[in-house]
Amino acid sequence: MKERNSLIEKLEAFISKYYQNLLIKGGLFFIASFTVFFILFSFLEFFIRFESSVRTVLFWLFVLINGIVFYSWIVIPLLGLSRIGKSLSHKEAARIIGLYFSDVQDKLLNILQLQEISQSENELIEASIEQKSNELKSLRFANAVDYRQNLKYIKFAALPIIIIICLIISGNKDVIVGGSERIISYNKEFIEQAPFSFEIQNTNLSAIEGESFKIDLKLIGDEIASEVEIEYNSNSYFMSSKKIGSFKFELKNLQTSVNFRFKASNFYSDTYSIEVLPKPIISKINTSIDYPNYLNKKSESFQNKGNLFVPEGSVIKWEVVTENASKLFMGFEKEAKIKAEKKEKNTFLFSKRVRQSQDYIIIAENSITNGDSLIYRLNVIKDKYPSIQIEEYIDSTNNNIRFVRGQIDDDYGLQKLTFNFRTFDAKSQWEPIPLSINRKETSQLFSHIIDFDSLGIKPGQGLEYYYEVWDNDQINGNKFSRSSKKQYLAPTKDELEQEINSENESLKQKMEQTQKLAAEIQAELEELKKQLLKKKELSWEQKNKAKEIVKKQEELKNQIQQIEQQQAQSQEKDDRINNKNQDLLNKQKQIQELFENIMDQEMKDMMNELNEKMEDIDKEELKNLIDEMQQDDEDVEKELDRTLELFKQMELEQKLEKNAGKLEQLAKKQDELAKKTLDKNQDSDPLKKEQEEIQKEFEEIQKDLEQAQKLNQELENKKDIPDTKKQEENIGQEMKESLDKLNKNLKKQASKSQEDAADQMKEMSQSIQDSLTQEEAETVAEDIETLRQILENLISLSFDQENLMNNLYDVRFNSPIYTQYMRDQSKLMDDSQIIEDSLFALSKRQPQIQSIINSEINDMNANMENALSFMEERKTNEASEKQQFAMMSANNLALLLSEVLEQMQKQMTKKNPNPSNKMCNKPKSLGGESMKKMKKMQKALKEQMKGMLKGSKGKQGKTKKGGKQSKEIAKMAAQQEQIRNRMNEIRNELSGDQNSKNNIDKMLEEMEKTQNDIINNNITQSTLLRQEQIINRLLEAEKAQLEKDKEKKRESNEWLENLSKKLVNPYQDYLKEKKNQEELIRTIPPSFTPFYKNKVNQYFKNDRQ
Repeated sequence: MKERNSLIEKLEAFISKYYQNLLIKGGLFFIASFTVFFILFSFLEFFIRFESSVRTVLFWLFVLINGIVFYSWIVIPLLGLSRIGKSLSHKEAARIIGLYFSDVQDKLLNILQLQEISQSENELIEASIEQKSNELKSLRFANAVDYRQNLKYIKFAALPIIIIICLIISGNKDVIVGGSERIISYNKEFIEQAPFSFEIQNTNLSAIEGESFKIDLKLIGDEIASEVEIEYNSNSYFMSSKKIGSFKFELKNLQTSVNFRFKASNFYSDTYSIEVLPKPIISKINTSIDYPNYLNKKSESFQNKGNLFVPEGSVIKWEVVTENASKLFMGFEKEAKIKAEKKEKNTFLFSKRVRQSQDYIIIAENSITNGDSLIYRLNVIKDKYPSIQIEEYIDSTNNNIRFVRGQIDDDYGLQKLTFNFRTFDAKSQWEPIPLSINRKETSQLFSHIIDFDSLGIKPGQGLEYYYEVWDNDQINGNKFSRSSKKQYLAPTKDELEQEINSENESLKQKMEQTQKLAAEIQAELEELKKQLLKKKELSWEQKNKAKEIVKKQEELKNQIQQIEQQQAQSQEKDDRINNKNQDLLNKQKQIQELFENIMDQEMKDMMNELNEKMEDIDKEELKNLIDEMQQDDEDVEKELDRTLELFKQMELEQKLEKNAGKLEQLAKKQDELAKKTLDKNQDSDPLKKEQEEIQKEFEEIQKDLEQAQKLNQELENKKDIPDTKKQEENIGQEMKESLDKLNKNLKKQASKSQEDAADQMKEMSQSIQDSLTQEEAETVAEDIETLRQILENLISLSFDQENLMNNLYDVRFNSPIYTQYMRDQSKLMDDSQIIEDSLFALSKRQPQIQSIINSEINDMNANMENALSFMEERKTNEASEKQQFAMMSANNLALLLSEVLEQMQKQMTKKNPNPSNKMCNKPKSLGGESMKKMKKMQKALKEQMKGMLKGSKGKQGKTKKGGKQSKEIAKMAAQQEQIRNRMNEIRNELSGDQNSKNNIDKMLEEMEKTQNDIINNNITQSTLLRQEQIINRLLEAEKAQLEKDKEKKRESNEWLENLSKKLVNPYQDYLKEKKNQEELIRTIPPSFTPFYKNKVNQYFKNDRQ
């Protein structure tokens, strides 16, 4: 370490000696440079005698050269010696030393480099440094610098000094002293004595500002120069001469006093001065502009600006500052000069409102002479017309809406913007609609949405429109500009209907595709759930599978949103062209709400949660989320199925109602044509043309009705649409006959055919309307009865669940009765499934049943299923908790359903305050046709039971319960109960026919036994034989009813009229007419225990009061 420090000290000593050597060399160089240039510049000045400007250059050049030499060779070495700034580094010193000492070479440099590396305390490096330091220990680095090498530079400094000494000794010191003196005094004039004299002949060296002055010079002496130059303003000019010794020169446009001198034969005269007397001049112009008020622009001021650009109507104020002027005049084109007002000694004021562009002049005067006259230009800027540019875009979802984006500009300001339109009607006037703008902005963008529906445009009607923008010109009045006119032709009613039909078909296809996607997600969730049960930990493949399902779930959400939007747009178009009754509008609103609620917010939140947790989710958490997603996807699938069915029903009703209205309007046209046809003065050709148009319209209605029949076939619950083929043929025949008669000019007979066609159109329209009314009344009545039955079963289910929950508290998990309670819980699940299926079937007919109701019953079923799972694991507390939740869902569902039931009853009562007047001609409502339907339903039920019996794997022909089979059992039980309830209603209507009552009573008993077998999963061959007997009895009842209808049609009609009253409002009849206990028990499902039958009886008694 010591040797290393010694090396550093030696390096520092070397650096100091290095800079000392440079300082010695620099001193010699500086002395040589200083003396050489001193001698050179002095010689040049002595023999050439430069002008002041050249001497100035020589002086500063001498200073610059010697300054550079001094800095480079004196200052820099001194700084290095003092270690100030950038100096020689140790490495650079080591390289110099290495070049001097052959033994050293790169050793010293290597030591310094190793010393930098040794910061990490590497022992090997440290040893290497010490070794090399010892090797260089004996060397003196300062010896690398030798002062004696500077002896060779002494001659450069000594030679010029010797020259100076020689000049002084020889008596020629003026060469050095005189020349150097003139260079040092470079701004001083040194005049050489001439052999002649310069005499100015002018007696007065004074001139007026701006005028010329002639100089008259005469040379006097023995030797006279032939040429004389005059120097002034740093320039030299030859003077003119007409005779020897006499010279003249004219100084033009003198503005200031001038110093000048003469030069002849390299001899100079003294310096003279011409005094310039002041003249009236304009020294400064201050201009202020007051703009018109409507520009909302602050006044501006300018200095020495005469050419002005100002808006029309501006007031300009001039403030002119002069020198030596007593008056100021302003002159404008085609106007006399106007004297400006004098404000102060040298300041004048003038103002003027300008409207036209023109030149103007400013003239300053005094008592001696006229002074300055300045000419400028006034440029008046006219207020331009505003401009408008627009771009128009059509709404991709609604052709009746235009999005307009535009830009309006004006040079000063905008006043207003209007949208103007009128229809193509010649009498129509332009209607302006003001649009909002910012009047403070001269250039701005605007946007406007044109909704042609809001403008009152009817289908097939056209209009033209444009935009108009006004400026705020208060000088000449407001000016306006218009955009190009555009036209819009609204689609016809037929075009809109065709578009709506196409969109509805597309909507139904999308809903079906979305249903398939939901089912696909359900299947994948089930598969993933099974995989999770097989493995303990969540694998990478399972996590990716979950991510794929989430993506599909997101796709499902997007498709549902698209369906919702498309349905709303389609409905909006339909509302624009078709007037609907209030009932249909309410149904549309309810179905629209169903579309909006297919996927609730809770499901969307769950999807977001799954997306967020996907990376860090564990197996158990994923399993729970999958369970929730399965439940929600099942709800979505059901809601899509239900909404699609309701949408098809509404589409059918709309089409039927629309065509009924069209028929009514067409009948009016046909009546009017019939009246025209009777007019003898009417020409036949226009009548034929009008009849052909009516015939085409009727053909379009026929096509629509055919389409309605196809739509009806797509429904699960097909509606009873009247067959109008015969009426259509008769109407077509009448119209054809009227054309034939018109061709033969038999107007009276043609008018008769036209009237007949109109009457049949009215009948056909009324038939369709009556069919819709009756169908709706029947459906509502049946649905009310079904809903009441579901509500009763639900209440009973709640009681049973509560009883089971209470019993479970008192039983130990190893008790034999615990197994029985598990069977009871399974039985409740089957009953719940029956309620769910019945309610779902009802919800596909009634949009009043909200989505939350189906969701609530799904929650109830899920809680029951979980309760059974916990009971199987003997987790009593958890099972009780789920039972409690199931009971709560059942109670909530009962409250919701009771509200729906009340609404349906009020709605039907309001619509049909006297239903007997509206259903007097319906013999088929519950007669032979009803028997026929029930027979078909019973046969279908029998076939299902056969399939169950064949597929059974239990002993003695009994079916095995569980899984998917439980659902089928529940559905069959619900179907049998529906048939039994229907038969019970028919029996109640047969007040006087005891034989028929007895026959129905036997069928009811057999149906109850069959229902018991289905519920208890005890379907045997005896059950099938019993079903065959029921079908035979139904066939006999159907034949008897048809025979009775033929013999006593009037009695049958009266009987069915009374029965119709029951169907229209069964709940009101139920309140008016008390049934006996036996009939009440018969309406209770066989699954009820005696205790809960009493509970239900009590419920009915309380409800009646």
